[in-house]
Amino acid sequence: MQVARTPRKRNHRLAGAAATVLIGLTSLTAVAAPASAAPPGSQDSPACSSSSTRLEAGTAQAPQNLCVPAAATDDTSTLLVWNKPDVYGDVVDYRVYQNGAPIGTAEENARQFSPAQEYVDAFRARDTDGFHAKTVAHNFTVTGLSPRTKHTFSVTGIRADGSETPASDTITVTTTPKRHTNVVTAPAYKAKGDGTTLDTAAIQKAIDTCRTPGCTVVVPKGTFRTGALFLHSNMTLELQEGARLLGSDRPEDYPLEKGYYLYPVPEPLPAEAEYRNYLRPPSLLNVLPEDSGRSKEGREPGAVASNVRITGKGVVDGNGWKRTSTGTVTDEAGNELPQYVASSAGKVLDDGLLAANQFRNAKANPDALTGIVNRPDTFEDSVLYGQYRSSLMTFMGVENLYLEGVTADNPAFHGVMILDSENTTVNGMRHTTYDTNNGDGLEFGGTSNGIVLNNFFDTGDDQVNFAAGQGKYGAQGRPSEDVWIFNNYMRMGHGGIAVGSNTAAWVQRVLAEDNVMYKVETGGLRMKSTSDMAGGGRNFLFRDTAMACMGSSAFIMTLSYNQSPSGYVAADSATFQDVAVRNVSVDGNNSPSCGMAVSDSKPVIDIQAGPALGEGTATLSNFTFQDVVFRNVNPANIKGLTNSVFDGVTFQSVRNNANPWRFDRYSTGNSFTDVSPAPAALPAG
Repeated sequence: MQVARTPRKRNHRLAGAAATVLIGLTSLTAVAAPASAAPPGSQDSPACSSSSTRLEAGTAQAPQNLCVPAAATDDTSTLLVWNKPDVYGDVVDYRVYQNGAPIGTAEENARQFSPAQEYVDAFRARDTDGFHAKTVAHNFTVTGLSPRTKHTFSVTGIRADGSETPASDTITVTTTPKRHTNVVTAPAYKAKGDGTTLDTAAIQKAIDTCRTPGCTVVVPKGTFRTGALFLHSNMTLELQEGARLLGSDRPEDYPLEKGYYLYPVPEPLPAEAEYRNYLRPPSLLNVLPEDSGRSKEGREPGAVASNVRITGKGVVDGNGWKRTSTGTVTDEAGNELPQYVASSAGKVLDDGLLAANQFRNAKANPDALTGIVNRPDTFEDSVLYGQYRSSLMTFMGVENLYLEGVTADNPAFHGVMILDSENTTVNGMRHTTYDTNNGDGLEFGGTSNGIVLNNFFDTGDDQVNFAAGQGKYGAQGRPSEDVWIFNNYMRMGHGGIAVGSNTAAWVQRVLAEDNVMYKVETGGLRMKSTSDMAGGGRNFLFRDTAMACMGSSAFIMTLSYNQSPSGYVAADSATFQDVAVRNVSVDGNNSPSCGMAVSDSKPVIDIQAGPALGEGTATLSNFTFQDVVFRNVNPANIKGLTNSVFDGVTFQSVRNNANPWRFDRYSTGNSFTDVSPAPAALPAG
């Protein structure tokens, strides 16, 4: 092993690397060349696919893989996303061309369409000494189009000197016909929107009768109190500005028989006594199989629905928890954000709304908890709390899911859950769930080809989380794979990009780039599992990301996660491997410079794996930390990391002037080049 002693200035080496990518979003408003009417039988360019997420090293100067996400085009708009050039170190923006004429730049477009951008701009303004990695928007929202018209698009990169890169390939996009609309307050449906009347039946009727392909159900301004709603194929739910779907706080409005199994039930049924599977209540918005997701075949992508869209500037409010005594907080961009009471199973009856009522109902009526596979004799409060609260949205078995613009607020359980689906995009949403217990922003479970862009996250749990089944039987399920996460702003919450703890079928090929993370509490990149979960995470590229004022560690990779009892059958150890972190800046973890209480117990890189954790616990391998800079941080604490590379890693300042490197004796085969300061001593390897 060699340890280079000469520090090197961070050089932003931004070469392509083997990883996974998906597609993003875009916007445009400008005068372009005239569109042409779509001729009969004309073909659009293919929608974004997993090929956009699997990057290979190269030397291309032009933007790559320009495409439109599935279901992102309607009668007046579309969304463009693209991969950065292979060589992009001097690219500061992108210019979009429509029908051969320039219509705007990605950064300008983001300021108009992305709720994340004002926070990104404020973050940049505070970076007065240029410490942080620079993020660049690489998506564009095109508006002002006419129905049934064909357009061509291409993109160039704009360099710092004002010159442009070669253009991307040109793609063709045709807008849809004008959509039929069902307005929920129309006489045929009679939703009131007064905040008091239960409008479930009226809204569901508008959904059920919206059967013309591309039909749109419109929820106008007003507060529409409702229980669980169920969407179907080839429809859009549009929440107009000022519209609020307010979840009922009555458990009976989320009937258990219409709920879902988080994971399919194996056939034949497992013989192990510890195996259990619970039927959960439905969420506020749902796409679910008729068999509640019990069979693996019934929840395959497209088996339940295809081409489902939710759009608009309205709010989906789960009515899950009470607010804090102050109710709101003013954030770093000067906006007010809701603040919900931080709670738990022991406090839910005091702090919850729907969460309290569902827990109370489950505890009082255990005989009504039907659908349990291998039913226990008694129910612990932790089980009732963990299985019988409604999430905000659950989509299962969907092919082509597009969510844009809406605010996800105050779930009783999780936020947006996307399970066993394919070709999904979450664009420009606001996730305001802080500090609701288990209030993740997004959860991908067994889902492939996902895009997450332009979102603002202020969450009570992980911002974007990946799951892939539990233990022996979970390993038979679908992996979560090929997801692209970019141009988002992530604040508070637990992990920014989080994996696990359910990892049995693997989480793999994920590209996270050009995101900003501020005051994230438990890891900007958080990978967590156990020594008996199986699978793990692999082939991650986490790059071009700025992190500041982290509440604990910036990077967490652990196999000692404290897993709540959930009825899985133990398997082999999980592991994490082939993870690259490139061109990332971290300013502060538990730092007084951020107004935080000082804690020396949270290492800035916290890796917990290998035999030091117990017999049978796997080590982690093939990590790369390249061109990563830290200041105002605690030392790293690394256990069980092998055959990994640290290249161009700089610690500008470490609390108490400590050496930042701490490795256990099982961390072997690692190399260090141009790191500053150098490790004082390393295990033999």
